[in-house]
Amino acid sequence: MLAAVALALAGCGGSKAGKVATKSAPSSHVSTTQAPPPPVFPLTGLPTNGPPATRPALSIKVDNISNALPQVGLNNADIVTEALVEGGITRLFATFQSQDAAVVGPIRSARPVDADLLDQLGGGLFAYSGAAPGEIAPTEDHGHATLLSNDAGVPAFYRDHSRSAPHNVFASTADLYAAGAEAGDHSPPPPALYRFGGLTGRPPATTVDIPMGQFTDVGWHWTGSLYERDQNGAPDVLDDGAPISAVNVLMMSVGIEGSGVFDVTGVQDPLVVVIGQGPAWLMRDGQLVEGTWTRPTTDAPTVFHDNAGGEMVMHPGRTWVELVPNYVQPTFG
Repeated sequence: MLAAVALALAGCGGSKAGKVATKSAPSSHVSTTQAPPPPVFPLTGLPTNGPPATRPALSIKVDNISNALPQVGLNNADIVTEALVEGGITRLFATFQSQDAAVVGPIRSARPVDADLLDQLGGGLFAYSGAAPGEIAPTEDHGHATLLSNDAGVPAFYRDHSRSAPHNVFASTADLYAAGAEAGDHSPPPPALYRFGGLTGRPPATTVDIPMGQFTDVGWHWTGSLYERDQNGAPDVLDDGAPISAVNVLMMSVGIEGSGVFDVTGVQDPLVVVIGQGPAWLMRDGQLVEGTWTRPTTDAPTVFHDNAGGEMVMHPGRTWVELVPNYVQPTFG
């Protein structure tokens, strides 16, 4: 009888235990999903403070001879690239995307290197005034840009008759973008050409002197917040008196070859070679980064590495690119 009672009690106890609900411990899992970073402008790394930047790059060929000074609008460009042209002078390739400029110029003629500069921007729009057939042929071949030429009668261009020709052609970026739309341009926004971020622990470098050509000596000096430009020993200022400035000064040592294109005086246009590889220097935040640039083909991006093998990192903001002939050397101070 005692055994029967024990069995009955055991059966009841088992039945009751099976009905007890188990309470789960509070979850300690925290979601690691993060909001995507805010959109930035591809050529400056600065925040758009709104939706992604979708318009194409607009590149404008700007005169840099003494008779063309002072220039207008360059501090609104995302990137300005300086390259040697005939006669020991330089010409500028100013690329806009994040900002507009009410006036840009003086606008001058295209050169063969423009094709390779446009190609890595995804084409976009290219504004210029004049070009011999051999000078514009590479751009027509592989620049992938919508061409806006003053000589073709594009109405965005005008002449400022207070200046002497041919150094008096100007335009606004708004009018050039409108001209591109009228021409049926559907170029995508440019890719990011550089990596942006912080940098510390590099050697100081507050000045540089670059003998770009026989009649063009370029200097940059650090002000404590950015770099200001000098040309031929004097401060380089815009028409409103503002110093030409940048937060990054990127120098590429490039080859100079013959282009086979001659001007009316018989002087050959230099072919500035940006396909291949060579030394590179970056000045930012008062510091110097030494390294190399590499671009194997015209449809490939240019990659910049420091001497330790890491990728060069730019400060977000405007970049000036100096295409330094490889037979000269920048002098840093």
